[in-house]
Amino acid sequence: MGTNAKTAHTPYAIAPANGGELPTIDEPPPPEVVNEPVTLDPGQLPVTPIPLTPDVGHAYGEPVLVGGADLLASTATLVSYHGTNGPRSVLHARVEEDAEAKLLDALNISPEMVPTQVEQQVTGRLPVDETHNVAEKIITAAKSVNHHLVNGTQGTQPTTAKKIDAAKAALDALKKDLGDGASQVEQAMLEHYLARLQAVQHAVAAGTPVEHVTPFLHEGTALVTVMVPALPPEAAGASAVAVLRDATRIKPTLDTSTGQASWDGARATNVLGKEYAIDLGDGYQAVYRPYGINDPTTTEYSLRGRLEVIAPAGEGNGPELVQRLGRLNLANRPMTRDEGEYSYLTANVTAQSLGGDAEVAGARVTGDHLEEMVRQEIFHERAHEAVGMTEPQLVAFAKNIQLEAHTRALPAKVQVLRDALAKATGFADGAALAVSPGYDPAPRRSAGWLTWTRFDVGNSLGKLSSMVASRSLVHATSFAGLKAMLATGVLASTERRTTMGTHQNIGMSESADKLTGGASSVFLRVRKTSSVTSGPKLVWDQPERLLSRADYYGANGDTYGVVNPAKISQYGAKSTKDPFKIAKFGGSSNEVMFADGIDLLGAEGPSRILCSNTTQRDEIRAMLQAKGVTAIAGKPIEEVVIA
Repeated sequence: MGTNAKTAHTPYAIAPANGGELPTIDEPPPPEVVNEPVTLDPGQLPVTPIPLTPDVGHAYGEPVLVGGADLLASTATLVSYHGTNGPRSVLHARVEEDAEAKLLDALNISPEMVPTQVEQQVTGRLPVDETHNVAEKIITAAKSVNHHLVNGTQGTQPTTAKKIDAAKAALDALKKDLGDGASQVEQAMLEHYLARLQAVQHAVAAGTPVEHVTPFLHEGTALVTVMVPALPPEAAGASAVAVLRDATRIKPTLDTSTGQASWDGARATNVLGKEYAIDLGDGYQAVYRPYGINDPTTTEYSLRGRLEVIAPAGEGNGPELVQRLGRLNLANRPMTRDEGEYSYLTANVTAQSLGGDAEVAGARVTGDHLEEMVRQEIFHERAHEAVGMTEPQLVAFAKNIQLEAHTRALPAKVQVLRDALAKATGFADGAALAVSPGYDPAPRRSAGWLTWTRFDVGNSLGKLSSMVASRSLVHATSFAGLKAMLATGVLASTERRTTMGTHQNIGMSESADKLTGGASSVFLRVRKTSSVTSGPKLVWDQPERLLSRADYYGANGDTYGVVNPAKISQYGAKSTKDPFKIAKFGGSSNEVMFADGIDLLGAEGPSRILCSNTTQRDEIRAMLQAKGVTAIAGKPIEEVVIA
């Protein structure tokens, strides 16, 4: 019988001939089991780790690269805000328009929000309290009463009456949401606010001051009410429930002296557009502003596709925020190095306007075919595993196959696209491109976001440097604006400033920029270096340091950074991504837009921070020294911050 035979044999008892006991045989010990770490191919290692809890209060957050191509530039930012109940972590990202269909497939659309009770750890205000802002409204009314008392205008002033009515309306709305099922803690909260409101009303009638009003606070585990989308009767079990509502924006608070950001759930409502509020389960929520139903002619273009995933209060939620993207049918794992190179190549296709090149277009189609072939292969390998699965299990099974196919196909897709891009840019093949000095598929961190570089700029850096030798990139601001930027360390776009808690209207044309799409970028101008002598200004005397990025565009006129097709005819000048054309800009209102923003204290920092006088200069130097900043982009701050 061969060594591979599987026939079962009957065991026989063997005894010694004399019928005595069997001799004892010392058997060798079983081999020791050693759990050796799984060795990953270098291409499968993550590009950026997912932090458990980003630095709490750090306004611009921690950038991460997410696998796949579902997010714009495959980038998300994790921000952990200070909160009354502990850190409030939020994932900020922008969904690619091509990925919207599968995101919407993940949703059960509900007609309304309903109160739901959950048990959770609370340190501070209750969630439903933060939603209605009852404390804030009563405090505002109390301040109004005391103000008029001090000024001798006590009595029921119209402004005070309106504020009391607003507080009463908020308290009534809170009662309505809680209904008859208020928990013991929530009932105590209602009684607390009712007593405070009655004290304000009594003070008006008696002409006496109102004592200090404080929010209701609780510490410990409590049954609390939160508002979530109602589950539709026809809802599929594996889908997230969402409700369509008027668009909002997160509304943090920024301490301009420290650069620390706080958020307790408040949202701004003066936003043009619509959004989905999504329940992701276990206290996780998402807010998504779809492309499809936000008309570019009437809504804020820079808001389209923006996604927030919000964790319950507490630490350690970073990886889970990324995981919850899977509930929205989006890739939900860290980006691998192979994916990083593919994203780098894709960014260069866009930056160098090569999307229409026949070789490049063909390579993308070939890449899609390769991935589909791998997906079919994996499906045939694993189809037997699907037998007996429930619908939610089948959905997860299909997602895993798609993700595995994407991962397996990536090395081949990278090679195909690299070869095509090489031919389109004058290289013999992808190998020749990969060893060129400008080829660098590693992302660079710029504050709370990540950027890719352009290999065409890297490979012709000497030529570009010569063209911009007497020119600078400049951002003009006010002294208050300069201090606010340096407090956080970033020159941030309007959209980024919103997530950081910066006051509105600090920029020159925020409302218009939201409609044009320019609010997603920061604006600089090309100027002759010799003309840039007064401040407050941020000045880059080596523009090539920024023009090596792959995420900018420019126009030789003031276009409000327009990228909205519905607004291009209104704002005129044609834009370009060609750094050599940008280097020649001479229009007085020319503009160069960089996505998200610029890290002012890192490698991208300005050559000069111009102040209007020595007093401003000394204040800025002292502020930076207090933050431990002694140099910017390799230069001592005494040489950078000047008047």
